[in-house]
Amino acid sequence: MKPTTSTTAPGAAPASQATKAPAAAAEQAPGAALDPAATVITLTGLCGSGAQQSNCTRSISRADFEKLLTAISPNIPPGQRRSIAGLYAQLLAMASEGEKLGVDKDPTFEENLKLQRLRLLAQGAEKRMQADTKPTEQQIEAFYKENAARFEQVGLRRITVPKTIAGQSKPDETKALAQKIQQRAATGEDTDKLQAEVWLTTKATGAPPSTSQGLKRRGMMDPRHESQILQLKAGEVTPLIEDAQSFYIYKVDSKRTIPLKEVEQDISGSLQREYFQEKLQQVISSVKADLNEAYFGPAGKEEVPGPRHPEAPPEGERPPKQGSTPPK
Repeated sequence: MKPTTSTTAPGAAPASQATKAPAAAAEQAPGAALDPAATVITLTGLCGSGAQQSNCTRSISRADFEKLLTAISPNIPPGQRRSIAGLYAQLLAMASEGEKLGVDKDPTFEENLKLQRLRLLAQGAEKRMQADTKPTEQQIEAFYKENAARFEQVGLRRITVPKTIAGQSKPDETKALAQKIQQRAATGEDTDKLQAEVWLTTKATGAPPSTSQGLKRRGMMDPRHESQILQLKAGEVTPLIEDAQSFYIYKVDSKRTIPLKEVEQDISGSLQREYFQEKLQQVISSVKADLNEAYFGPAGKEEVPGPRHPEAPPEGERPPKQGSTPPK
């Protein structure tokens, strides 16, 4: 079986395996005391055009190889060095063959180099902009205070009363049952026991569902019912709520405002994405492209999207501005 060969750049190493801290990696790295000028890779047979294959050698020092590692990712674990070295040797071998075949003389080669340079510049600019738009502690705290309602959290339960009995539609009878269940829930009766009673009375199939809905924040509940739920205090239940299939009774077990320390990272990430998008749109919209219709033809409506950097997330993934949907 032939060994697997890849011409993919060494940068394709999984990012999830490159997240250890540099200090920890340095402590575990073999050869950490090796002289930077010491040879760490010796390549035999890497020859230019016309040279004898057996007489060609090339040495790569520790310093040069670590420059490559830093370009890929500054925090690559020592355990990945060997695999990256192997991929780099394959890449050099194929690049050498490309030179022998005159690939670099191809008419599109220089244009591809120019395009790759533009991509690297754009990606580098994006990284710098992301770093520069990280919100300050003061901005995070101000957002939290101005949007306190977004961080209300309720421990929620729900009783469901179907509008059928033994599979037959009985809206009047089931409404009367739901009203009695709602009154009993309001006096503090166990919601799971009430739900089981509903299931037995309506002859519903299967086991009765648990009433526990867990902890919910604004935007995480049924939007048809959320406004009524958020008006409740701990221990209170909603009036009867209904749709075409069922009646619903919600009970708030607990209610609190989540402390800033628990949502600080969420707020920071949301604000950073928002600030980055604003900066991105500012940069992109500063350049206007006027196209010659004699060459490109007239623009159709579907052919004129708003300016967006190729690396930017789609519009639907952008975070909200302050005053709209909360960060999650």
